[in-house]
Amino acid sequence: MKSLKYLEVYIEESFLNNQTLTYSDNGFDVSPGVRVMVRVRNRLMVAFVHSVKEPYETTYTVAPIDSVLDEVPILNQELDDLALWMSYEYMTPMIRCLQTILPNKLKPKSSAGTIKTERVLKLTGHSMGSDLTPKQCAFLKYLDQNTPLSLKAARHYYSDYRKLIEKGFVEEFEREVTYQEQFIKADYLKPTLTPDQIEALNKIQFGVASTYLLHGVTGSGKTEIYLNAAAQVLKEQKQVLIMVPEISLTPQMIQRVSERFGEDVAIYHSALNDQEKYEQYVRVQKQQVKIVIGTRSSIFMPFEHLGLIVMDEEHDSSYKQDQVPMYHTRDIAIKRSQFHNCPLVLGSASPALESYARALKGNYQLLELNDRINHTFPTVTLVDTRTALYEKQSPYLTHTLLSGIKKRLSAGEQVILLLNRRGYNTLLKNAITNEVLLCEHCDVALNYHKDDQTIRCHMCGESYHQLPLVDGKPPKIIGSGVGTQRLVEELEGIFPKARIARMDADTTSKKNAHQRILNDFINHQSDILVGTQMIAKGLDVENVTLVGIVNADATLAYSDYRSVELTFNMLLQAAGRSGRGQYPGEVIIQTSNPDHYAIVCAVNQKYKHFFKQEMEYRKIAGYPPYNYLISLVFLDEDALKSWRAAEDFQKLLNDQDFQILGPTELRKLQRKHRTRIILKGKNLESMINICNQALQLYRKINGTGVVVDVNPITLE
Repeated sequence: MKSLKYLEVYIEESFLNNQTLTYSDNGFDVSPGVRVMVRVRNRLMVAFVHSVKEPYETTYTVAPIDSVLDEVPILNQELDDLALWMSYEYMTPMIRCLQTILPNKLKPKSSAGTIKTERVLKLTGHSMGSDLTPKQCAFLKYLDQNTPLSLKAARHYYSDYRKLIEKGFVEEFEREVTYQEQFIKADYLKPTLTPDQIEALNKIQFGVASTYLLHGVTGSGKTEIYLNAAAQVLKEQKQVLIMVPEISLTPQMIQRVSERFGEDVAIYHSALNDQEKYEQYVRVQKQQVKIVIGTRSSIFMPFEHLGLIVMDEEHDSSYKQDQVPMYHTRDIAIKRSQFHNCPLVLGSASPALESYARALKGNYQLLELNDRINHTFPTVTLVDTRTALYEKQSPYLTHTLLSGIKKRLSAGEQVILLLNRRGYNTLLKNAITNEVLLCEHCDVALNYHKDDQTIRCHMCGESYHQLPLVDGKPPKIIGSGVGTQRLVEELEGIFPKARIARMDADTTSKKNAHQRILNDFINHQSDILVGTQMIAKGLDVENVTLVGIVNADATLAYSDYRSVELTFNMLLQAAGRSGRGQYPGEVIIQTSNPDHYAIVCAVNQKYKHFFKQEMEYRKIAGYPPYNYLISLVFLDEDALKSWRAAEDFQKLLNDQDFQILGPTELRKLQRKHRTRIILKGKNLESMINICNQALQLYRKINGTGVVVDVNPITLE
């Protein structure tokens, strides 16, 4: 008889914080890493088994589990250890880390989705008998060529296969529904590497945990380095992870990879539904694919033999998770690189300041590609919008930009216009009081969307079909500011024959919308692509000869210490989309700050000059990478409770060797008042340790929620 074991499990209950509950295995064979059903306060809940122990004395009755959900562990030891590390490093309950790592259908929570299955047919192996009808024989031959065959596909042969099942020739069974994109390996003409590319590739050591920063100007052939490195890893029968920051970049990366390596490719990003994500996860777990291409969440795929990790556009803010646990993909990638003893390649034309500083210190190995391959850099024209306004031009579509668009369209070439503001009007005012209209739930300005005649909050997503009355009457509204919708409308009026596409969060909300819009543009089904920052990253369209930056000052206006770096990155990346084919490219940048060092450095492709200048300002202010930051935001529907919670926590941090900034009141979001404390210091591990201890004490005396962000990439 099997001896009883005790199980330490995590469940989704906020009152537990990071504590486990103990249950007996109830006679089941249970391993760490599986999910079980347990009863908590008379409710059945999904729990995640952390450890299995011999029985020990307790002061309470140990309840048995109800059932076991998994035959084999859904999480390997590496990912379980990673979740534990994340829980400590990002000061987040373990259960939240597990939920972040696992696809929704495997998450240890009651709301996790069900796994889709289907009934299928297969041959039993018996040879054909003489008592079979011609139709039954024909079906067996068809099934032999198409096994296993779903019942749906065999529906026209229902009576035949039922008889064949009775006679023992065919078997019916259940299997999980699988999602798999079909990739076709093309006749790939391998480009000849440049001397710089060969030198960079030769410096990458495989089978060793090391981090490389590949700093290459736009169009310098960074992707070819990734593909050649991947080819070397695949020869060793190991797996490769290639990450991109945006879904919009996956189609082009998938095409490049699949042309070279064929069908051994899985994709993983937020546009997949829960079932598709689960199936891709299982394919990687079973080692059915060699290469994974994905966005941020693909870093948690269950690799067993990982030989290379690539983070393309490593500077991009999309790699930072904006919900708890607020991890940075780069940090997770470094941990996984260390576990698998494999290289991590961080690629960018404009590396994050922290990354470049680490490379100069020797923490990362610096690889450089300084020249575009076969192409010159585009010419850049700066348009001073102050002069344009004085001359009564539109500051959004100046004469210079319109002339450039007309010239390119006449030549049959294509244009990209970047405007990092979606919607129609970006600011709405009450015509009588001149007050900006704010969301009821957030202290954020509302935006007008003409497509569906709604006024929306871009923070909480609330739509207002009817605004609150002012003195018993609907307010008269004045719209100002231009979003992507309005820009498209104005362009359609000026260039009625041009085919104009829009790419922003509104037009890409439906599945595969990114791919459809991009494919149309790549195949010249559209002439002008208007979009937000998602179009500024990594797109490679040969016929694009003009990129217009409609408002280069938008990010400079952010009240954030990274606003200058964000502006530089956006301009440098966007400019790199022009002139990547046989025709020379042009970039037109509209700005009211033409002498700002971020704009000047981006125009001249001078990353190192920008790095030196910005680092001087960061040093004076004591911002990263000269210090580490930890942000703690206390949330409550009552403003006073939010403020007092921050004060309570601050008292737990007296006499430390790091600075405590705040409390500071932030704008309300999603009905919650927010108060922030910032910790600033040189020793991150010490700060995390002290903060973890303080949080344990705080949660015993105060129930107000707190969101912790270690090394925040933005401070509003």
